[in-house]
Amino acid sequence: MRKQIQKDILTASYEAGACHIGSALSCVDILVNLFYNVIKDGDVFLFAKASGVATYYAILARKGYFPKNKLAHYLKQYPLPSKEVPGVIHSVGSLGHGLSVAAGIAQANRNRKVYVLLSDGECQEGSTLEAVSYIAQHKLDNLYVIVDNNGIQACGFTDNIIGMDEIFKFMKASLPNCEICYTVKGAGVDFIENDYTWHYRNITKEQLDKALKQI
Repeated sequence: MRKQIQKDILTASYEAGACHIGSALSCVDILVNLFYNVIKDGDVFLFAKASGVATYYAILARKGYFPKNKLAHYLKQYPLPSKEVPGVIHSVGSLGHGLSVAAGIAQANRNRKVYVLLSDGECQEGSTLEAVSYIAQHKLDNLYVIVDNNGIQACGFTDNIIGMDEIFKFMKASLPNCEICYTVKGAGVDFIENDYTWHYRNITKEQLDKALKQI
């Protein structure tokens, strides 16, 4: 399934003229594991890592929320997670809101497991850290926070912009359930891996063909 999702991301991103390919590829393993091994009927999932949306849409298509041939259409029309896309429960644009929304859902549904995927970059947001304190205060042990820590954000390497160690220590110490996943931006495609310039780049047909051969 991992390779199928990777190919779906690359092909749909080319057809839609969409960027954020590196962000999408870094969270493939996380979402495949969540949706095929962890999340059960009745659980809630919120995708806060907005720039990796191609992976989320590809998973939703594979899970039957909409036909696979609509994947590129939705990615072009809604390049950030939107409730207009079947299966998406909350629209995400500005980073830093997702964990607060997930906390509210978890508090209102204490008998349901709530999963939320964050990016490492949005862990710098004050609203995210306020939500961490809120979750700790209310002991929301039904909320599972996963961070895609690929070490790169829009314009450079995360560690060069702000030291993340203390933030991650705070999150791990405060949250009942928190997992920091060390991933690779652009995983699986050698000319995209760990290259922050791919955050806003579109893939060409020649590059697509080369990438698909690597998967």
